[in-house]
Amino acid sequence: MKYDSQLAELKNLLPSAKNILIAIPTGADVDKLAAGLALFLAFEVAGKQVSIVSDDAMLVSHTHLFGVDHVQKTLPSTDGGNLTLTLEGVAASDGTVPALEKLDWFAENNNLNLVFHVLPNQTFQPARIIPRYQGSGFNLIFTVGAANLNALGSIYSANSQAFSGTHIVNIDIQSANTSFGQTNVLDAQASSLSEVVSLVITDLGFILDSDSASNILAGIFDATNNLFDPKVTADTYVAVANCLRVGGKKPSSVQAAEVMPQSPQHVITQAQPAYDWNAVSAAIGQNVPPKYTVPPVVVSDSQPSPEERPLEEGVVSETVEPEWLTPKIFKGTSLG
Repeated sequence: MKYDSQLAELKNLLPSAKNILIAIPTGADVDKLAAGLALFLAFEVAGKQVSIVSDDAMLVSHTHLFGVDHVQKTLPSTDGGNLTLTLEGVAASDGTVPALEKLDWFAENNNLNLVFHVLPNQTFQPARIIPRYQGSGFNLIFTVGAANLNALGSIYSANSQAFSGTHIVNIDIQSANTSFGQTNVLDAQASSLSEVVSLVITDLGFILDSDSASNILAGIFDATNNLFDPKVTADTYVAVANCLRVGGKKPSSVQAAEVMPQSPQHVITQAQPAYDWNAVSAAIGQNVPPKYTVPPVVVSDSQPSPEERPLEEGVVSETVEPEWLTPKIFKGTSLG
């Protein structure tokens, strides 16, 4: 188990974790989103209460990922945690509340009463009161592909209390990661985030099903340029094999890339469509002969060669004269 030492504490926390949050950073590529969704599906299959959030709106290019419809833009409400009552329109720009002298509270018949003491000749009238839970409702928070908490955008900035005091699992492959989690699974040598997450899922003892495996494959192939990236290692192929073994599907957009060796003058890179091996096999089975292109007949306007010129131009004809075929008798004047 590659990340067993980093996951030791987390393995003790997971059995009792009832509510899990997975947070994706802003501007996430296919690899980060696929890795987060694979983790989300693995927890969901295990019966965990799990949510996945991203500050970004999902794009059409993400619709091939399983579970993408579960990604939310705001932090979901949870049972328990800190309750914040937001009173809109009563605070000044400097952070003070000019109309308010103090705030009291008292309990009465199983009710809690909040008393806002308003200064004389002042008006204290909130435009709206919004109840919101902020934190401690999540037992674990997984950040996938975030170099720091600020990379989560408003998911963190608007809900910083949710991250305070909660065990954060930080999974990333960026060398600039600040190791902000209580559990940090960082591997800057890995070819993709999806590769790391696939190993984390199995190291934690969760099941990798066909949907989560398909997401992992989508992330790996996108991040490694269809396995042509120099960072691809044996671990990458093991992750791909494990995903295929459980029914994961390779992304339909996989293409074979032909990269020419680099020279000091230029680099030529050409992408070609993947081969249709079924069609190739069928063609071979039918013994289809190769097709050759018949070269065109070229009519030249140049002068004819000497052999092609008429007789009157002084060239001996190749036509045999009749007398040449008559037998010849040679006579001598004396006998030897």
